[in-house]
Amino acid sequence: MRQTTTLFALMLALCALAIPHTAAAAKQVKPRVWLTGNAADSARQPLGGPALLLMGGGTEVDAGFAQRAYPVANGGDIVILRTSGRDGYNDYLYTLVTGPLKPDSVETMLVDSRDKANSDYVDNAIRKAELIFIAGGDQSTYVNAWQGTRVEDALHFAHARGAVIGGTSAGLAVMGEFVYDPDGIAGITSAEALADPYGPGMMLSTDFLRFPIMDGIVTDSHFAARDRMGRTLAFMARLRQDGIAPSITALAIDEETSLFIDRNGVGTVDSNLGGAVYVIAERADTVRTQVVPGQPLIYRNLQRTRVDAGRFYDFVSGQHNGVGIVLSVDGRNATAPFAPSNPY
Repeated sequence: MRQTTTLFALMLALCALAIPHTAAAAKQVKPRVWLTGNAADSARQPLGGPALLLMGGGTEVDAGFAQRAYPVANGGDIVILRTSGRDGYNDYLYTLVTGPLKPDSVETMLVDSRDKANSDYVDNAIRKAELIFIAGGDQSTYVNAWQGTRVEDALHFAHARGAVIGGTSAGLAVMGEFVYDPDGIAGITSAEALADPYGPGMMLSTDFLRFPIMDGIVTDSHFAARDRMGRTLAFMARLRQDGIAPSITALAIDEETSLFIDRNGVGTVDSNLGGAVYVIAERADTVRTQVVPGQPLIYRNLQRTRVDAGRFYDFVSGQHNGVGIVLSVDGRNATAPFAPSNPY
């Protein structure tokens, strides 16, 4: 009887020791990965970074990668982050250039849970990469799976060591200080946002990624093609009216268009289709005439700057060679809410 009791006690003790180990192991869930190129960490280091590569969705812009991001990545490792999809970027980015700037590897990681986002594998891959790019998809899944995890910390670390951080569509949506985060609700249209800037689809998050040049910025993508000016202005008005943002700038990008922001804060535009980047900011005479629940938005005297391919915008000094207009919106006129009538 005594031997049985001792054996039982020993088994209990072993089980107790195993519980913390099992709990710890549960957090080390390696994501599904697709690797093209060299599995070992590259010895290359970023040159002239950090930098940001922001794309507006649709087909990727070769020049944004090959001519802007790759010289900073310096032939190192590329990591693609996503919560859905597969390895569509691997061959494209690995074979985009030849010579010394050809990536050492391209690795896509499907990081679709907080356990995976907190794993050693993901943390190590991001921290050591020279270019990290967030794919399109649903930005709410990025916030839900990555906010407050090691992915967030690793992205900040990689940027601080000089890497290029970028994203397209939903990947662009999470790059600003403020994030349009519908969290399962269908994406709001401009007509809906202008009719009621406090409608159920108007959900905005903060406290996620913080890259200094993107402070005070909310982003939007697929811009002119999906007529998103109205909802972007509604995002701005809400952030200011609710006291969330002491100042606000919108950075909106057309499809098949990229903005590369270098270490000095100078952004250069490239585009496949003649698209543009739009920088929208409040002025000294901006008036938030009506920003209330259940009522149309009235928001007057904003500065809209359109920056076409080959042109630049300096996010530090405000200098640019784009085209500016003073823009107002009155949501009471559903058929023609903007002044001037074409806000793009």
